[in-house]
Amino acid sequence: MDDSRLNILIADFHLQGGGQVRYVVSLARELVRFGHRVTVGCRSGSVLVDAAREAGCEVIDRFNFRGGLRPLAWAEDLRRGKSYIRREKPDILHVNGSQDHWSLALANRGLGFPVCLVRTRHNTYTVKDHLPNRLLNRQWTDFQIVVCDVVRRTLSLQRAFDHARLCSIHNGVDAERYRPDPERRAAARAAFGYTDDDLVCGIVARMVPAKGHQFLFRAVAQLTKNYPALKILCLGQGALEEDLKKLAADLHIAERIHFAGFRQDMEECLHAVDIGVQPSIDCDTSSFSLKEMMALEIPVIASDYGGLKEIVSDGVEGFVVHAGTVEPLAAALRRMVIAPDLRARMGRMGRQRVLADFTLEVFARRTEHAYRRAIEVHRQRRGKKM
Repeated sequence: MDDSRLNILIADFHLQGGGQVRYVVSLARELVRFGHRVTVGCRSGSVLVDAAREAGCEVIDRFNFRGGLRPLAWAEDLRRGKSYIRREKPDILHVNGSQDHWSLALANRGLGFPVCLVRTRHNTYTVKDHLPNRLLNRQWTDFQIVVCDVVRRTLSLQRAFDHARLCSIHNGVDAERYRPDPERRAAARAAFGYTDDDLVCGIVARMVPAKGHQFLFRAVAQLTKNYPALKILCLGQGALEEDLKKLAADLHIAERIHFAGFRQDMEECLHAVDIGVQPSIDCDTSSFSLKEMMALEIPVIASDYGGLKEIVSDGVEGFVVHAGTVEPLAAALRRMVIAPDLRARMGRMGRQRVLADFTLEVFARRTEHAYRRAIEVHRQRRGKKM
């Protein structure tokens, strides 16, 4: 394999879609476009199988990648991992979760660390500081990509990580697919029954406590008396849907909220939105939906949780408010509601920010650079006999 073309295995344990699966698929597609050979390692029945093949990747879908005490599954994954490494001699093993990380790290270790191992960390979950994690992350892993700076800084202070072998790279979105279009906007608003006078707040998120829907609902409830055109479009589904519908009724704003559920045509739906809101209180690191709204020139309001404040500069592309609060969110909404010129300016700035920092091309090129940096680290560490 020459230095310009890499042979890469990207592994992930998920069966269903989500942000991490989007990360794997979008990265794999771009790397193939750059000329690299990419194989996706996953579980049988995973949504990654078809998505990876459509992206031009090879697929190994016989891994178990399951947590818990499952010695037979572990042994099978260990054998498959070793077989793949011996046969294909990849330049990079890129893992994305605990299950695939442990399986492929052990396989690589069993062969004497012939391959550079890279891990991406996608969330804010705490990594326990104990001996197994120190072995996995400091000794058996060459390099780690973190999807936002705030988590990278937190990990760099932990004994389980080497701060010199961490970097942060935000996820990327398709800025061509998410491009403002007046005709598509008119069609989307008509489909949802919105008039030209309606002012639509959009939230794209699973209906779980971490995403903070209740704070948006309560903020809008404070404003409806003075701003009757204010509406909410909820895109997504989840366990809290019935609770949120009850909350909307209790706040007397049920008629203002459209629960649209999970949609495959998200780029069309988002054209109906005037103000994007991401009031998360947990988990969020590098929100796809926030960047997609910005790419559509939609001004946004985000909480200051996790990596969201790295995507939105307060007062530039939108507003950043303290996570888990209602009054600041209501105040930010009011500022946008009364100032259409402000919304337009912030929307334009948002798309410019995406084009500069958050496109698929930028994301994949930065990851490619991280791979080459990781390979150098791997060579140096092997020279010192890891």
